[in-house]
Amino acid sequence: MIAGSWLDCTITIATSTTVSAAVDLGRQFETLIVLIPTITSSTLACHGASTIGGTYYPIGNGNTIAASTGGFADVWDIGGFQFIKIVAGTAQEANETFKVCGVRS
Repeated sequence: MIAGSWLDCTITIATSTTVSAAVDLGRQFETLIVLIPTITSSTLACHGASTIGGTYYPIGNGNTIAASTGGFADVWDIGGFQFIKIVAGTAQEANETFKVCGVRS
């Protein structure tokens, strides 16, 4: 198993209350480890693109995260994407920073 670096993936409410800034994982990865902070109750999904400035498409299934839940890790299949965003189904009330790390075989 080869893991990339831990990177910040932040939803900044001044920019968007639901979509994080794009993250370049540094190379293509099959799996994404996501450290989820306490958030406003919402589904979460990962979107991927072929370039950092490209069109981002939903990949994998969203996960329902309760507002009182936080401080845990989840693992998402991202199918070989390098450029990702985290998308919340509900507007967040504060800036939310997720930690992400790509993993491949």
